[in-house]
Amino acid sequence: MNGLTLDFFKNYLFSRRAGAVVKKISWLTTIGLCVSVSSLLVVISVMTALNQSIRKRTLAIEPHLVVQFPQATSFSMIETHPVAIKLKNDLGFETQPFETQDVILRTIDGHFRGGVARGVSDASYRHLMQELKMNDLYNKDSEGPLLGEVDIGIDLARSLGVFEGDSLMVVPPEGLLLPPSEAPPFEKVRIRKILSTNLADMDSQNIFYKKGLALNSLRNPASRKLGLEVWTPDPDSVQSVKESLSSFTELKVETWKEKNSAMFFALRVEKTIITLFLSMAALIAGFSLVSVLALLTSQKRREIGLLQAIGFSKLRVQKLFAQMGYGLAFVGVGGGLVLGLAISYYLEFFPLNVLPEIYYDSSIPAKVDLSFVAMVIGVAALLAYWGSRSASKAATQQSPSESLRIKN
Repeated sequence: MNGLTLDFFKNYLFSRRAGAVVKKISWLTTIGLCVSVSSLLVVISVMTALNQSIRKRTLAIEPHLVVQFPQATSFSMIETHPVAIKLKNDLGFETQPFETQDVILRTIDGHFRGGVARGVSDASYRHLMQELKMNDLYNKDSEGPLLGEVDIGIDLARSLGVFEGDSLMVVPPEGLLLPPSEAPPFEKVRIRKILSTNLADMDSQNIFYKKGLALNSLRNPASRKLGLEVWTPDPDSVQSVKESLSSFTELKVETWKEKNSAMFFALRVEKTIITLFLSMAALIAGFSLVSVLALLTSQKRREIGLLQAIGFSKLRVQKLFAQMGYGLAFVGVGGGLVLGLAISYYLEFFPLNVLPEIYYDSSIPAKVDLSFVAMVIGVAALLAYWGSRSASKAATQQSPSESLRIKN
C-alpha cells in the first residue's frame, strides 16, 4: 500500500472526514472480520485437539488389529495358526490372545444390564494399565483381577449401582432361551476395580478378567469368541496388514478404525458443520467490505472525477480503490488471525481446566493446524480480491465531466 493509498484509506474510511455511514460500516466490517476469523481459528483448534485426544485414547486402549478365529475352540489352536505365526514371527508384531462373550449382569438388588466380558492375558492387562497411567493404583497389587474377580467400566458400574467389592451374577444371554424349568448357567464374580478409560463404549459395556481365572463355568456359550489382539508400530498402516490376511477367508479381521468408524465419522461431520457455519459468518462479514467500497464510491464521485481530470487513468483509479479494499480486509483478517492464534497457542500450552469431572475431558485444549490457517488466509485473499475488484469498477463508470458536476 503506497502513500497515496494509505492517505485515502485513513481519511476516507476511519477519519472524521469520512462519512458517518461509511465510517461506521468500516469499523463494523473490521470488527466482524476480526471476531469471525478468530472464532473460527479458536474453535477449529479446540476441536482438532479434542479429536487428537480421542484418537490417542483409542489407540492406547484398543488393539490396532483384532483377528477372530470362529473355528478355534482353544488358544493352542490359535497359537499354531499360520496367521498367528505370520503376525508374531514374520512381521514382528506384538500379539496377545483374548476371549470375549456377551453377558447379562445382575446385581444383588436385582438390577440387570447387558455387557461384554473380555478375557485378556497378563501382558495385555499390564499394557492396558500402563496406557491408562494407573500404575500408582496397582503398585501393591499389580497382578490385576484374581480368581473370580473382574474389573468393570465406570459407566457400567454407575448404571448398575455397584461399587468395588460388590458381587455380580454373570449369565450368558443364551440362557434366556432355556425352558422355564431349566436353570441357566451362571457365575458369581467380585468387582475388584472400577476402571475409567475415558472411552464411552468401553466404560459403558466392558468387564475385564484374566482368562482362565473367571467365567470358567461359561466356557461354551454361542457368543464366545477367541482371537488375537495385535499392536503394530504404525497404527495408520493396519489396513495394509488386513489386506495381507485377505486370503484367510475363514477369519474375521477388524482394524481399530473400522471398530470406531461411527465415532470418528461423527467427529468429522461435527467438525465440518461447525467449520461451515463459522465460515459463513466470516463470509457475511466479508461481504460488508463490498458495501463499504460501494458507499465510498457513491459518496466520492466528485473526487474520483477530479483524480481523472488531473491525469489518473481509469485503471489507476480502480487500483486505488481496490487497494483500499485490500487494506480493509487485511486489517480485519489480520487482526482475527493474530487474536485467534494467540488464544489457540495459549490454550495449547496452558489448557483450561474449567469443565466438571462428568465430562471425559475436563480441560479445554487446543492444537493449531497451520494448514488450516494457510487455507483461511488463501480464501480470505481470494474473497478480498474479488470483492475489491468488483466494487472498484463502479468508481469509473461515469466520465470525469459528469463526476465533477455532481454536488457531494
